[in-house]
Amino acid sequence: MILISCAQIKPLTGGEKDVAAPKEIESSPLNGSVAFNDEAIIIEFDEYIRLTNVSSQLIVSPLMETPPEISIKGKKLVIKLKSELAPNTTHSLNFGNAISDITENNVFPNYKYVFSTGGYIDSLSYSGTVINAFNQSAKENIYVLLYDQFEDSIPYKELPRYVALTDKSGKFSITNIANGNYKFFAINDINSNYLFDLPNEEIGFLNDKIQLDSSSSNNSIYLFEEESDLQYVVKSEHKTYSKIDIILNKSSEEITITPLNISINDEVENWSLLEHNTTNDSLIIWLTPNMETEALSLEIKDGTEIIDTIDFELIPKSEFKDTSLQITTNITSSFDLNKSIIITAKRPITKELIERIQLFEDSTLIQKGLEYPQFINSMQKISIDYPFKENTNYQLFIPPNTFEGIHGLKNDTVKIDFKTKKESNYGIINLTINPYFPEKYILQLSKNKKLVTEHYFSGDQTQQYKYLAPGIYTLKLIIDNNADGNWTTGNYLEDIQPEKVIFYEKEIKIRANWDNDIIWTVKE
Repeated sequence: MILISCAQIKPLTGGEKDVAAPKEIESSPLNGSVAFNDEAIIIEFDEYIRLTNVSSQLIVSPLMETPPEISIKGKKLVIKLKSELAPNTTHSLNFGNAISDITENNVFPNYKYVFSTGGYIDSLSYSGTVINAFNQSAKENIYVLLYDQFEDSIPYKELPRYVALTDKSGKFSITNIANGNYKFFAINDINSNYLFDLPNEEIGFLNDKIQLDSSSSNNSIYLFEEESDLQYVVKSEHKTYSKIDIILNKSSEEITITPLNISINDEVENWSLLEHNTTNDSLIIWLTPNMETEALSLEIKDGTEIIDTIDFELIPKSEFKDTSLQITTNITSSFDLNKSIIITAKRPITKELIERIQLFEDSTLIQKGLEYPQFINSMQKISIDYPFKENTNYQLFIPPNTFEGIHGLKNDTVKIDFKTKKESNYGIINLTINPYFPEKYILQLSKNKKLVTEHYFSGDQTQQYKYLAPGIYTLKLIIDNNADGNWTTGNYLEDIQPEKVIFYEKEIKIRANWDNDIIWTVKE
């Protein structure tokens, strides 16, 4: 019995798991030193450490002409300064989340070493949040910059005096700032050079200089991408037989496409169909059967200006396996009230006999009230509008050969049975809105970040939203300062901020057969 009780076998655990981050034991010179004139800094921790993504995590403020050289020797972090330091200046090296232990990768968050070449450490700070100007989301990894120079060209040409980086919640804090006046910028610095020098870099700025004689917090900065004066092709691709997609950086109604490697004559005059999207910033080139070539070179113009020349190796006709024109619809077995039927063809429709389309209500052919289908937004989509009754059976019938596509193919028979939902399946919003401003505004209702409907108003309004499926909705208001009916971005050199966007402070939960009465007093 004694032997048995003494021979209990237990697994080796290796001790408790290390969950503690490294701790700084000492540094030379001391963290927080003044009258600093050393060329190297050694910081010792209580355990062996590693550096991760130090090139992106380390923020040196003010910036140094040559970045410091960082290395690890056991438990020590060694920093060699390669630039001449500015006199009477507080310097900080913030390592973000770059420092961790080597056993469990426990991070020492936002470790910062601070020193001054003068007689004291500057202690002012400027903090806040960087927000996307259009959707109000927080912006991570955005450089926030303070300049003690004030020329308009500063963010394009000069490096900032102070730098910080936003975290996952968009928050930033620039610390150890000297008393004085500054220009503030936030930049989505794509090429990581601390300059606003690429057309697709986003920027946020304050119209006025900030005067710092005490620390400032809770500042909101709105980030946006300026609308470029240059028109260019963002993307072009040819992945489907006879279809070429072109995406532009901004909208235009004056885009023309000309083939350069073939002669346009009577036989190939109609070599393509050009289809624009609703915002005129992308288009599809549908090649007709007249276009018989293995390669195609296209010249793209915006008005009279050539913006690009693009070459394609065309997908051969042997790859085209379709035998009929494919037709789909947006009909589901339980179809929404107050919704149009959308018929979509896989390729552009060149001939149609829309009078052949039949809609049945409870097995009865509808002879009156059916508005004939209309093409919408493209040569592929057709809309059927009808005042559907609730909880009623319907059938859509499209006979064969009703539509003919660009390649001469015709549709097969389409027959779809469906039933409409009940009125009680939906919720309602009764909205009263009282804005504080006189300008016109765009009011948008969205569900799951997808636009449901929008209206263009001015002044106090009441609006009822019916036929809302259960779910979570948001209300968004855009103050339309230039009255063009769209959200307009800002412009730094013209000192113009983006048009203000305001969200209703609460998400709206829609339940079936339930009214939501909302009074929105929009505050500045």
